[in-house]
Amino acid sequence: MTCSESEPLRVCLERTVELEGARLRLRDWPGFSGPLVHVPDPLSPDDEVVQSLAARFAPSYRIVCIEARPAQPYQVHMDDVLATLDQFGFASPTRIGERLGCAAARLLPAWYPGRTAGLVLIDATFAAPSREDSIEARALRDCPPNWTTLRTAVRCPLLEVAWNIAGLESLSSFLQIP
Repeated sequence: MTCSESEPLRVCLERTVELEGARLRLRDWPGFSGPLVHVPDPLSPDDEVVQSLAARFAPSYRIVCIEARPAQPYQVHMDDVLATLDQFGFASPTRIGERLGCAAARLLPAWYPGRTAGLVLIDATFAAPSREDSIEARALRDCPPNWTTLRTAVRCPLLEVAWNIAGLESLSSFLQIP
């Protein structure tokens, strides 16, 4: 394939972000606008969503995927995302939560208004599978936040979509918000 063909050249940089007491995996697809910060489902074994986001939006948008610290509750995931944003100097990016990652993605703009330009929730679920016994799942079952109150506290533009072609089209339109 040559550079003149229609498929844009994409580069994914793998990094380890060192936070106080934690090392997180971060994947970064450079781009001209953004960033779009992806908060993946901590219990999902695949990376289909972030790979599709990068294929669709990079290099027009910078895509940053911050993987959750293993065996930690959603509140710690949110704090890790905030610390990573601070470390990179991202004042108020658009955040994209995926399935259970929507819990941490939604907490940040509710607790820190002004730190999120927009919030996208893909296949949002706020209840862990009953068969799952991880700390992540138990935190959602044993200490669930009041999602209605948190939704009311979110002041940035919000898009909730299913992960399908129509959802990607909605996300494309959403990103046109000034």
